[in-house]
Amino acid sequence: MRPLEPDDPRSIGTAERRYRVLARIGSGGMGTVYFGRSAGGRAVAVKLVHPELAGDPEFRDRFRREAAAARAVGGGFTAPLIDADPDADVPWLVTEFLPAVPLGEAVRDGGPLPPAAVWPLAAGIAEALAAIHRAGIVHRDLKPANVLLTADGPRVIDFGIARAVDAATVTRPGARAGSPGFMSPEQVAGAEVGPAGDVFSFGATLAFACTGEEPFGDGPWHAVMRRIESEEPRLDGIADAGLRELAASCLARDPGRRPSAEELAERLSAPPPGDASWLPPRVAAEIGRRAGEAENPPGGPPTAGAQPATGAAWRRGRRLPAVGAVALALVAGGVIVAWPGDGARPAASGTVTPTASPVVRQTQPSPRTLEFYITGDVRLTSVTYTVNGRATTLRKVKLPWRQVVQVPPLPQRSKWRLQYRFPPGEVRWRVLVNGFETSSGVAAAAGQSGRGDYDGTG
Repeated sequence: MRPLEPDDPRSIGTAERRYRVLARIGSGGMGTVYFGRSAGGRAVAVKLVHPELAGDPEFRDRFRREAAAARAVGGGFTAPLIDADPDADVPWLVTEFLPAVPLGEAVRDGGPLPPAAVWPLAAGIAEALAAIHRAGIVHRDLKPANVLLTADGPRVIDFGIARAVDAATVTRPGARAGSPGFMSPEQVAGAEVGPAGDVFSFGATLAFACTGEEPFGDGPWHAVMRRIESEEPRLDGIADAGLRELAASCLARDPGRRPSAEELAERLSAPPPGDASWLPPRVAAEIGRRAGEAENPPGGPPTAGAQPATGAAWRRGRRLPAVGAVALALVAGGVIVAWPGDGARPAASGTVTPTASPVVRQTQPSPRTLEFYITGDVRLTSVTYTVNGRATTLRKVKLPWRQVVQVPPLPQRSKWRLQYRFPPGEVRWRVLVNGFETSSGVAAAAGQSGRGDYDGTG
């Protein structure tokens, strides 16, 4: 979590349905997610769409579908929807707050999960998919970033491009919704995608959890998508024979040969975990840290009895340093609150409880990097990237193209725009802030030319 920025809301909703906004969780292509509390004190996650998107009828329809899908699914392995208002001036939705680590983050920073953790992970995702499909919904974007690891099991989130099985497609003709590397062959081909497509994505996600690599390799998006269409997945890195066989059955090229989510859930049926013992210790410790952070979100001085956040030293397999002369810190509201090492003692939960008065010193926000990345099978006629009103135009750009822009620390939110023109073909784009993807999309042209024109903040 991060402290709220000056232009962030302090509450969401109406007088009858009001939610206090206490901290920032993150920002993506659709909007910003905040940590908050209901009137009764329940911890919640609040998604508020970017204001510039609220006036787009197509986007508002997509957001309405996301809320309807989340409400319809329910189930023990998804994030329960508490409230939503797709028709508000700036649409919002509220889900239960889950102290969790995304699967993609856990594997990227700590390495593949052991089989003892992957088996309950697979069971939870399968049960979530079964619930989604029973509700008549196809997720269409299952991937490691949309699987949260919590103490009591995995949760599947983000129904942003989900749709009803019997509804018309929600994307423009020829458009492909999903994430390269985890898309099914039929999804890559732009064909109709059903529940079997989610099962294929499940197999790719399972392989990633076991190996730390996507089963069709990395590289430019168009190259990955071609391999999905024509090559077999790389599963030799999965040491557990049972998991390798499970992933292979889900990654069958023919949708009719893949098991259903119901069959997977039955095959993997097991009692849900009651605590974090199913997870590697480093991940369980980080989940505990984030749970403590929810008790005392950044933005003000710690409250009595609250446990300070101890940073993300669990990442990349590093252990927290032993308590001694080391000072632990909590970033709160632009201030670092540090506890001297000799005044701290280990708590039973493995976190640190201060026993001395905090020492406070001011700190400045860090500069950021804004990265534009475009891939495709054509050469761009032109590309213009604009950051905080400053535009740069390039002509005859060969793909892949990447541009990194250093953004000053203030203001903490920057406005960007990406515009490009291209001959017949397909182009994919991504925008990353400090290495984390915040927006992405695809544009295709079958006629004389195509164009992309996108705005965002980060």
